[in-house]
Amino acid sequence: MDDDTVRINVGGTMFTTRLSTVQKYPDTLLGSISFESDCYSKDDKSFYFDRNPELFNTILDYYRNGCLHLPNHLCGWLWKTELEFWKIPLTDISECCHKTISSYNKRVDVSKMLKAVFSPLNHSEYASPSGIGKIRHRLWLFLDEPESSTWAKVFSFIYLSTVLVSASFPCLKTHPGIRIQTSNATTILKLAAYNNVQMWMNKDNHKEMQFATTKEPNWLYYWSLVICIFFSVETILRVLTCSTKNKFVKEWLNILDIILFVIMWICYGIKHAEKEILSNKHLAYFLCFCEAVSVLRLFRFFRLAKQYSSLRILFIAVQSSVRELLLLLITFFVFGWMFANLVYYTEILESESFPNMLVGFWWSVVTMTTVGYGDVYPVGPLGRVVGVLCSLCGLLVLAMPIAIIAGNFDSLCRHNEEREAYVKLQTKQKSNIPKAWETSKIDPNYPIKLFESYT
Repeated sequence: MDDDTVRINVGGTMFTTRLSTVQKYPDTLLGSISFESDCYSKDDKSFYFDRNPELFNTILDYYRNGCLHLPNHLCGWLWKTELEFWKIPLTDISECCHKTISSYNKRVDVSKMLKAVFSPLNHSEYASPSGIGKIRHRLWLFLDEPESSTWAKVFSFIYLSTVLVSASFPCLKTHPGIRIQTSNATTILKLAAYNNVQMWMNKDNHKEMQFATTKEPNWLYYWSLVICIFFSVETILRVLTCSTKNKFVKEWLNILDIILFVIMWICYGIKHAEKEILSNKHLAYFLCFCEAVSVLRLFRFFRLAKQYSSLRILFIAVQSSVRELLLLLITFFVFGWMFANLVYYTEILESESFPNMLVGFWWSVVTMTTVGYGDVYPVGPLGRVVGVLCSLCGLLVLAMPIAIIAGNFDSLCRHNEEREAYVKLQTKQKSNIPKAWETSKIDPNYPIKLFESYT
Protein backbone atom coordinates (compact mmCIF):
# COMPACT_ATOMS: atom_id res chain seq x y z
CA MET A 1 0.00 0.00 0.00
CA ASP A 2 1.21 3.50 -0.82
CA ASP A 3 2.47 5.52 2.13
CA ASP A 4 0.07 8.31 1.17
CA THR A 5 -2.92 5.96 1.27
CA VAL A 6 -4.88 5.74 4.55
CA ARG A 7 -7.77 3.54 5.59
CA ILE A 8 -10.54 5.03 7.68
CA ASN A 9 -12.94 2.71 9.52
CA VAL A 10 -16.22 4.52 10.20
CA GLY A 11 -18.73 2.43 12.12
CA GLY A 12 -17.40 -0.81 10.61
CA THR A 13 -17.30 0.43 7.02
CA MET A 14 -13.85 0.89 5.52
CA PHE A 15 -13.01 3.98 3.46
CA THR A 16 -9.77 4.50 1.57
CA THR A 17 -8.33 7.87 0.64
CA ARG A 18 -5.06 9.71 0.50
CA LEU A 19 -3.45 11.37 3.49
CA SER A 20 -2.72 14.46 1.44
CA THR A 21 -6.43 14.76 0.68
CA VAL A 22 -7.56 14.97 4.31
CA GLN A 23 -4.62 17.20 5.25
CA LYS A 24 -5.96 19.99 3.02
CA TYR A 25 -7.83 21.26 6.08
CA PRO A 26 -5.49 20.79 9.05
CA ASP A 27 -7.87 22.48 11.50
CA THR A 28 -10.42 19.68 11.08
CA LEU A 29 -10.36 16.30 12.84
CA LEU A 30 -9.36 14.29 9.77
CA GLY A 31 -6.81 16.89 8.78
CA SER A 32 -4.99 16.49 12.10
CA ILE A 33 -4.77 12.68 12.19
CA SER A 34 -1.42 10.92 12.16
CA PHE A 35 -0.16 7.41 12.73
CA GLU A 36 0.51 8.37 16.36
CA SER A 37 -3.14 9.36 16.97
CA ASP A 38 -5.22 7.45 19.51
CA CYS A 39 -7.75 6.52 16.83
CA TYR A 40 -5.11 4.66 14.80
CA SER A 41 -5.24 0.84 15.06
CA LYS A 42 -1.95 -0.93 14.34
CA ASP A 43 -3.69 -4.28 13.95
CA ASP A 44 -5.61 -3.45 10.76
CA LYS A 45 -3.64 -0.24 10.05
CA SER A 46 -6.69 2.01 9.95
CA PHE A 47 -8.18 4.98 11.76
CA TYR A 48 -11.35 4.06 13.61
CA PHE A 49 -14.25 6.44 14.29
CA ASP A 50 -17.53 5.35 15.83
CA ARG A 51 -19.80 7.40 13.56
CA ASN A 52 -22.51 6.82 10.98
CA PRO A 53 -20.86 5.52 7.78
CA GLU A 54 -23.74 6.76 5.58
CA LEU A 55 -22.91 10.34 6.48
CA PHE A 56 -19.17 9.95 6.04
CA ASN A 57 -19.34 9.91 2.24
CA THR A 58 -20.48 13.54 2.38
CA ILE A 59 -17.70 14.40 4.84
CA LEU A 60 -15.09 12.74 2.64
CA ASP A 61 -16.36 14.53 -0.46
CA TYR A 62 -15.69 17.80 1.37
CA TYR A 63 -11.97 16.99 1.41
CA ARG A 64 -11.98 15.76 -2.19
CA ASN A 65 -13.97 18.56 -3.81
CA GLY A 66 -13.28 21.48 -1.47
CA CYS A 67 -16.99 22.21 -0.90
CA LEU A 68 -19.58 20.74 1.45
CA HIS A 69 -22.96 19.69 0.04
CA LEU A 70 -25.59 18.21 2.38
CA PRO A 71 -28.41 15.88 1.36
CA ASN A 72 -31.68 17.59 2.29
CA HIS A 73 -33.55 14.39 3.22
CA LEU A 74 -31.74 14.14 6.57
CA CYS A 75 -32.42 16.14 9.72
CA GLY A 76 -30.41 19.30 10.22
CA TRP A 77 -29.57 18.29 13.79
CA LEU A 78 -27.84 15.15 12.44
CA TRP A 79 -25.62 17.19 10.15
CA LYS A 80 -24.93 19.82 12.80
CA THR A 81 -23.67 17.25 15.32
CA GLU A 82 -21.72 15.43 12.61
CA LEU A 83 -19.92 18.58 11.49
CA GLU A 84 -19.18 19.48 15.11
CA PHE A 85 -17.57 16.06 15.61
CA TRP A 86 -15.37 16.36 12.53
CA LYS A 87 -14.61 20.00 13.47
CA ILE A 88 -15.79 21.29 10.11
CA PRO A 89 -17.05 24.91 10.38
CA LEU A 90 -20.62 25.59 9.30
CA THR A 91 -19.36 28.43 7.12
CA ASP A 92 -17.86 25.86 4.72
CA ILE A 93 -21.32 24.62 3.76
CA SER A 94 -22.18 25.60 0.19
CA GLU A 95 -24.81 28.27 -0.29
CA CYS A 96 -27.19 25.90 -2.07
CA CYS A 97 -27.22 23.49 0.92
CA HIS A 98 -27.08 25.97 3.79
CA LYS A 99 -30.87 25.87 3.91
CA THR A 100 -30.68 22.51 5.71
CA ILE A 101 -28.91 24.04 8.73
CA SER A 102 -30.72 27.40 8.66
CA SER A 103 -34.13 25.69 8.46
CA TYR A 104 -33.19 23.50 11.39
CA ASN A 105 -32.06 26.48 13.48
CA LYS A 106 -35.24 28.37 12.64
CA ARG A 107 -37.37 25.37 13.50
CA VAL A 108 -35.60 24.99 16.84
CA ASP A 109 -36.18 28.68 17.65
CA VAL A 110 -39.87 28.43 16.73
CA SER A 111 -40.27 25.25 18.78
CA LYS A 112 -38.69 26.88 21.82
CA MET A 113 -40.91 29.92 21.43
CA LEU A 114 -44.08 27.85 21.08
CA LYS A 115 -43.09 25.68 24.01
CA ALA A 116 -42.53 28.76 26.16
CA VAL A 117 -45.87 30.26 25.11
CA PHE A 118 -48.04 27.17 25.42
CA SER A 119 -46.39 25.49 28.39
CA PRO A 120 -48.63 26.21 31.38
CA LEU A 121 -47.04 28.02 34.30
CA ASN A 122 -46.71 25.69 37.24
CA HIS A 123 -48.25 27.86 39.94
CA SER A 124 -48.12 24.98 42.40
CA GLU A 125 -44.40 25.68 42.77
CA TYR A 126 -45.24 29.10 44.24
CA ALA A 127 -48.29 27.99 46.19
CA SER A 128 -48.07 27.79 49.94
CA PRO A 129 -48.36 24.26 51.39
CA SER A 130 -50.87 25.52 53.95
CA GLY A 131 -54.62 25.12 53.58
CA ILE A 132 -55.11 28.76 52.59
CA GLY A 133 -52.35 28.44 49.99
CA LYS A 134 -54.05 25.43 48.42
CA ILE A 135 -57.37 27.27 48.30
CA ARG A 136 -55.69 30.26 46.63
CA HIS A 137 -54.07 27.96 44.10
CA ARG A 138 -57.34 26.22 43.24
CA LEU A 139 -59.16 29.54 42.96
CA TRP A 140 -56.45 30.89 40.66
CA LEU A 141 -56.76 27.85 38.39
CA PHE A 142 -60.53 28.28 38.41
CA LEU A 143 -60.24 31.91 37.28
CA ASP A 144 -57.28 31.75 34.91
CA GLU A 145 -57.00 28.21 33.53
CA PRO A 146 -60.19 27.10 31.73
CA GLU A 147 -58.73 23.65 31.07
CA SER A 148 -58.04 22.94 34.73
CA SER A 149 -61.55 21.64 35.52
CA THR A 150 -65.11 21.44 34.24
CA TRP A 151 -66.26 24.24 36.53
CA ALA A 152 -63.42 26.41 35.23
CA LYS A 153 -64.73 25.87 31.68
CA VAL A 154 -68.23 26.86 32.84
CA PHE A 155 -66.89 30.02 34.47
CA SER A 156 -64.91 30.85 31.32
CA PHE A 157 -68.10 30.55 29.25
CA ILE A 158 -70.00 32.79 31.71
CA TYR A 159 -67.14 35.29 31.73
CA LEU A 160 -66.98 35.59 27.93
CA SER A 161 -70.77 35.78 27.67
CA THR A 162 -70.73 38.63 30.17
CA VAL A 163 -68.09 40.40 28.10
CA LEU A 164 -70.24 40.17 24.97
CA VAL A 165 -73.38 41.33 26.81
CA SER A 166 -71.56 44.25 28.43
CA ALA A 167 -70.29 45.32 25.01
CA SER A 168 -73.85 46.06 23.90
CA PHE A 169 -74.68 48.32 26.87
CA PRO A 170 -72.78 51.41 25.63
CA CYS A 171 -74.74 51.18 22.37
CA LEU A 172 -78.07 50.86 24.19
CA LYS A 173 -77.28 53.86 26.41
CA THR A 174 -77.11 56.17 23.38
CA HIS A 175 -80.26 54.95 21.62
CA PRO A 176 -83.02 57.59 21.87
CA GLY A 177 -85.73 54.92 21.85
CA ILE A 178 -84.38 53.35 25.04
CA ARG A 179 -83.51 56.47 27.04
CA ILE A 180 -86.25 57.91 29.27
CA GLN A 181 -87.32 61.53 28.82
CA THR A 182 -86.95 63.50 32.05
CA SER A 183 -87.42 67.06 30.78
CA ASN A 184 -87.10 69.17 27.65
CA ALA A 185 -84.50 71.63 26.46
CA THR A 186 -86.61 74.68 27.36
CA THR A 187 -87.09 73.54 30.95
CA ILE A 188 -83.38 72.79 31.35
CA LEU A 189 -82.42 76.24 30.09
CA LYS A 190 -84.98 77.98 32.34
CA LEU A 191 -83.78 76.10 35.42
CA ALA A 192 -80.19 76.93 34.58
CA ALA A 193 -81.05 80.64 34.24
CA TYR A 194 -83.10 80.57 37.45
CA ASN A 195 -80.31 78.98 39.47
CA ASN A 196 -77.72 81.24 37.80
CA VAL A 197 -75.92 78.22 36.30
CA GLN A 198 -74.10 78.73 33.05
CA MET A 199 -74.63 75.69 30.84
CA TRP A 200 -71.93 74.76 28.36
CA MET A 201 -74.20 72.70 26.11
CA ASN A 202 -75.21 73.82 22.66
CA LYS A 203 -79.00 73.71 22.34
CA ASP A 204 -78.69 73.16 18.59
CA ASN A 205 -76.68 69.96 19.15
CA HIS A 206 -79.30 67.23 19.61
CA LYS A 207 -76.75 64.75 21.02
CA GLU A 208 -75.72 67.08 23.82
CA MET A 209 -79.33 67.98 24.61
CA GLN A 210 -80.32 64.30 24.55
CA PHE A 211 -77.96 63.54 27.44
CA ALA A 212 -79.21 66.63 29.29
CA THR A 213 -82.93 65.86 28.94
CA THR A 214 -82.97 62.05 29.12
CA LYS A 215 -81.50 59.27 31.25
CA GLU A 216 -80.82 55.60 30.83
CA PRO A 217 -83.58 53.25 32.10
CA ASN A 218 -83.25 51.73 35.55
CA TRP A 219 -82.97 48.16 34.28
CA LEU A 220 -80.01 49.13 32.10
CA TYR A 221 -78.38 51.02 34.96
CA TYR A 222 -78.68 48.12 37.41
CA TRP A 223 -77.56 45.52 34.89
CA SER A 224 -74.51 47.64 34.13
CA LEU A 225 -73.87 47.89 37.86
CA VAL A 226 -74.11 44.11 38.29
CA ILE A 227 -71.66 43.54 35.45
CA CYS A 228 -69.33 46.14 36.90
CA ILE A 229 -69.42 44.36 40.27
CA PHE A 230 -68.82 41.00 38.54
CA PHE A 231 -65.69 42.23 36.77
CA SER A 232 -64.51 44.05 39.89
CA VAL A 233 -64.78 40.95 42.08
CA GLU A 234 -63.09 38.85 39.40
CA THR A 235 -60.20 41.33 39.12
CA ILE A 236 -59.74 41.56 42.89
CA LEU A 237 -59.75 37.76 43.25
CA ARG A 238 -57.22 37.37 40.46
CA VAL A 239 -54.90 39.88 42.12
CA LEU A 240 -55.25 38.26 45.56
CA THR A 241 -54.88 34.65 44.40
CA CYS A 242 -52.00 35.16 41.97
CA SER A 243 -48.85 33.68 43.49
CA THR A 244 -46.49 35.36 40.99
CA LYS A 245 -47.26 39.07 41.12
CA ASN A 246 -44.31 40.00 38.88
CA LYS A 247 -45.58 37.88 36.00
CA PHE A 248 -49.15 38.98 36.67
CA VAL A 249 -48.43 42.67 36.09
CA LYS A 250 -46.44 41.92 32.92
CA GLU A 251 -49.52 40.60 31.07
CA TRP A 252 -51.30 43.36 29.21
CA LEU A 253 -54.77 41.89 29.82
CA ASN A 254 -54.22 42.04 33.59
CA ILE A 255 -53.07 45.66 33.34
CA LEU A 256 -56.15 46.42 31.23
CA ASP A 257 -58.42 44.84 33.86
CA ILE A 258 -56.97 47.06 36.58
CA ILE A 259 -57.35 50.19 34.42
CA LEU A 260 -60.95 49.31 33.55
CA PHE A 261 -61.67 48.58 37.21
CA VAL A 262 -60.68 52.14 38.13
CA ILE A 263 -62.41 53.78 35.15
CA MET A 264 -65.73 51.95 35.64
CA TRP A 265 -66.09 53.12 39.21
CA ILE A 266 -65.02 56.66 38.29
CA CYS A 267 -67.85 56.71 35.73
CA TYR A 268 -70.41 55.62 38.30
CA GLY A 269 -69.17 58.27 40.72
CA ILE A 270 -69.38 61.08 38.16
CA LYS A 271 -72.85 60.07 36.95
CA HIS A 272 -74.32 60.87 40.34
CA ALA A 273 -73.15 64.49 40.03
CA GLU A 274 -75.68 65.53 37.38
CA LYS A 275 -75.66 69.24 38.17
CA GLU A 276 -71.89 69.45 38.05
CA ILE A 277 -71.89 67.71 34.67
CA LEU A 278 -74.32 70.24 33.20
CA SER A 279 -72.30 73.19 34.46
CA ASN A 280 -68.74 71.88 34.15
CA LYS A 281 -67.64 71.28 30.58
CA HIS A 282 -64.33 69.64 31.53
CA LEU A 283 -66.07 67.16 33.85
CA ALA A 284 -68.51 66.22 31.07
CA TYR A 285 -65.66 65.68 28.63
CA PHE A 286 -63.81 63.59 31.19
CA LEU A 287 -66.93 61.44 31.61
CA CYS A 288 -67.11 60.97 27.84
CA PHE A 289 -63.45 59.99 27.84
CA CYS A 290 -64.02 57.37 30.56
CA GLU A 291 -67.03 55.98 28.71
CA ALA A 292 -64.98 55.73 25.51
CA VAL A 293 -62.09 53.98 27.28
CA SER A 294 -64.45 51.53 28.97
CA VAL A 295 -65.21 50.01 25.57
CA LEU A 296 -61.77 48.40 25.85
CA ARG A 297 -63.53 45.75 27.93
CA LEU A 298 -63.99 43.97 24.60
CA PHE A 299 -60.31 43.06 24.71
CA ARG A 300 -61.19 40.68 27.53
CA PHE A 301 -62.50 38.48 24.77
CA PHE A 302 -58.88 37.63 23.99
CA ARG A 303 -58.76 35.47 27.10
CA LEU A 304 -60.07 32.85 24.68
CA ALA A 305 -56.45 32.48 23.65
CA LYS A 306 -55.96 30.20 26.64
CA GLN A 307 -58.46 27.77 25.13
CA TYR A 308 -57.84 28.21 21.42
CA SER A 309 -54.23 27.97 20.31
CA SER A 310 -54.99 29.48 16.87
CA LEU A 311 -55.90 32.79 18.47
CA ARG A 312 -52.62 32.84 20.38
CA ILE A 313 -50.77 31.91 17.18
CA LEU A 314 -52.33 34.96 15.53
CA PHE A 315 -50.85 37.21 18.23
CA ILE A 316 -47.44 35.58 17.79
CA ALA A 317 -47.63 35.99 13.99
CA VAL A 318 -48.38 39.70 14.34
CA GLN A 319 -45.59 40.06 16.91
CA SER A 320 -43.09 38.31 14.64
CA SER A 321 -44.13 40.59 11.76
CA VAL A 322 -43.37 43.87 13.53
CA ARG A 323 -40.67 44.75 11.00
CA GLU A 324 -43.04 44.24 8.10
CA LEU A 325 -45.73 46.32 9.79
CA LEU A 326 -43.26 49.10 10.50
CA LEU A 327 -42.13 48.97 6.87
CA LEU A 328 -45.77 49.17 5.80
CA LEU A 329 -46.34 52.22 7.99
CA ILE A 330 -43.26 54.05 6.71
CA THR A 331 -43.98 53.20 3.07
CA PHE A 332 -47.61 54.20 3.46
CA PHE A 333 -46.60 57.50 5.03
CA VAL A 334 -44.11 58.27 2.25
CA PHE A 335 -46.56 57.50 -0.57
CA GLY A 336 -49.33 59.36 1.24
CA TRP A 337 -47.38 62.61 1.36
CA MET A 338 -46.12 62.12 -2.18
CA PHE A 339 -49.62 61.83 -3.64
CA ALA A 340 -50.85 64.64 -1.37
CA ASN A 341 -48.24 66.86 -2.97
CA LEU A 342 -49.07 65.73 -6.50
CA VAL A 343 -52.82 66.06 -6.19
CA TYR A 344 -52.55 69.51 -4.59
CA TYR A 345 -50.46 70.97 -7.41
CA THR A 346 -52.36 69.19 -10.20
CA GLU A 347 -55.58 70.65 -8.77
CA ILE A 348 -54.09 74.10 -8.13
CA LEU A 349 -56.38 75.67 -10.77
CA GLU A 350 -59.52 74.20 -9.16
CA SER A 351 -60.74 76.57 -6.45
CA GLU A 352 -63.22 74.16 -4.85
CA SER A 353 -61.00 71.12 -4.35
CA PHE A 354 -58.00 70.54 -2.04
CA PRO A 355 -57.66 73.89 -0.26
CA ASN A 356 -54.41 72.72 1.39
CA MET A 357 -52.03 69.79 1.35
CA LEU A 358 -53.34 68.31 4.60
CA VAL A 359 -56.66 67.71 2.87
CA GLY A 360 -54.67 66.09 0.07
CA PHE A 361 -53.00 63.79 2.59
CA TRP A 362 -56.43 62.81 3.98
CA TRP A 363 -57.58 62.05 0.42
CA SER A 364 -54.46 59.95 -0.35
CA VAL A 365 -54.91 57.87 2.83
CA VAL A 366 -58.58 57.24 2.06
CA THR A 367 -57.75 56.36 -1.55
CA MET A 368 -54.78 54.08 -0.80
CA THR A 369 -56.84 52.11 1.72
CA THR A 370 -59.62 51.76 -0.92
CA VAL A 371 -62.16 53.35 1.45
CA GLY A 372 -63.16 56.28 -0.73
CA TYR A 373 -65.53 58.43 1.34
CA GLY A 374 -66.10 60.78 -1.59
CA ASP A 375 -65.96 63.96 0.50
CA VAL A 376 -62.87 65.14 -1.40
CA TYR A 377 -61.91 64.09 -4.92
CA PRO A 378 -59.93 65.44 -7.89
CA VAL A 379 -61.82 67.25 -10.59
CA GLY A 380 -59.25 67.96 -13.31
CA PRO A 381 -57.84 65.34 -15.73
CA LEU A 382 -54.33 65.38 -14.23
CA GLY A 383 -55.78 65.03 -10.75
CA ARG A 384 -57.73 61.97 -11.83
CA VAL A 385 -54.57 60.41 -13.24
CA VAL A 386 -52.92 60.97 -9.86
CA GLY A 387 -55.95 59.34 -8.23
CA VAL A 388 -55.57 56.22 -10.39
CA LEU A 389 -51.87 55.94 -9.53
CA CYS A 390 -52.63 56.50 -5.86
CA SER A 391 -55.18 53.67 -5.74
CA LEU A 392 -52.84 51.27 -7.57
CA CYS A 393 -49.95 52.04 -5.22
CA GLY A 394 -52.26 51.52 -2.27
CA LEU A 395 -53.15 48.02 -3.48
CA LEU A 396 -49.49 47.09 -3.91
CA VAL A 397 -48.30 48.61 -0.63
CA LEU A 398 -51.02 46.97 1.46
CA ALA A 399 -50.90 43.58 -0.25
CA MET A 400 -47.23 42.70 0.31
CA PRO A 401 -47.02 42.97 4.14
CA ILE A 402 -50.36 41.21 4.53
CA ALA A 403 -49.03 38.27 2.51
CA ILE A 404 -45.96 38.11 4.76
CA ILE A 405 -48.08 38.11 7.93
CA ALA A 406 -50.35 35.42 6.46
CA GLY A 407 -47.27 33.33 5.60
CA ASN A 408 -45.93 33.67 9.15
CA PHE A 409 -49.31 32.68 10.56
CA ASP A 410 -49.51 29.60 8.31
CA SER A 411 -45.96 28.54 9.20
CA LEU A 412 -46.57 28.96 12.94
CA CYS A 413 -49.85 27.04 12.69
CA ARG A 414 -48.13 24.10 11.01
CA HIS A 415 -45.34 24.09 13.60
CA ASN A 416 -47.87 24.24 16.41
CA GLU A 417 -49.92 21.39 14.97
CA GLU A 418 -46.80 19.25 14.81
CA ARG A 419 -45.91 20.26 18.38
CA GLU A 420 -49.39 19.41 19.67
CA ALA A 421 -49.31 16.04 17.90
CA TYR A 422 -45.91 15.27 19.47
CA VAL A 423 -47.10 16.34 22.95
CA LYS A 424 -50.26 14.27 22.57
CA LEU A 425 -48.20 11.23 21.57
CA GLN A 426 -45.85 11.69 24.53
CA THR A 427 -48.75 12.10 26.93
CA LYS A 428 -50.48 9.01 25.57
CA GLN A 429 -47.29 6.98 25.81
CA LYS A 430 -46.73 8.03 29.43
CA SER A 431 -50.31 7.18 30.36
CA ASN A 432 -49.93 3.69 28.85
CA ILE A 433 -46.81 2.86 30.87
CA PRO A 434 -47.92 0.44 33.61
CA LYS A 435 -46.86 1.10 37.16
CA ALA A 436 -44.36 -1.17 38.82
CA TRP A 437 -46.86 -2.87 41.14
CA GLU A 438 -49.22 -3.49 38.19
CA THR A 439 -46.57 -5.54 36.39
CA SER A 440 -45.72 -7.50 39.54
CA LYS A 441 -47.58 -10.55 40.72
CA ILE A 442 -47.28 -9.33 44.31
CA ASP A 443 -50.31 -7.64 45.76
CA PRO A 444 -49.41 -3.97 46.34
CA ASN A 445 -51.30 -4.05 49.63
CA TYR A 446 -49.53 -7.19 50.76
CA PRO A 447 -47.13 -5.40 53.20
CA ILE A 448 -50.08 -3.64 54.83
CA LYS A 449 -52.09 -6.85 55.13
CA LEU A 450 -49.05 -8.62 56.55
CA PHE A 451 -48.57 -5.93 59.16
CA GLU A 452 -52.28 -6.06 60.11
CA SER A 453 -52.11 -9.85 60.50
CA TYR A 454 -49.25 -9.55 63.00
CA THR A 455 -50.91 -6.79 64.97
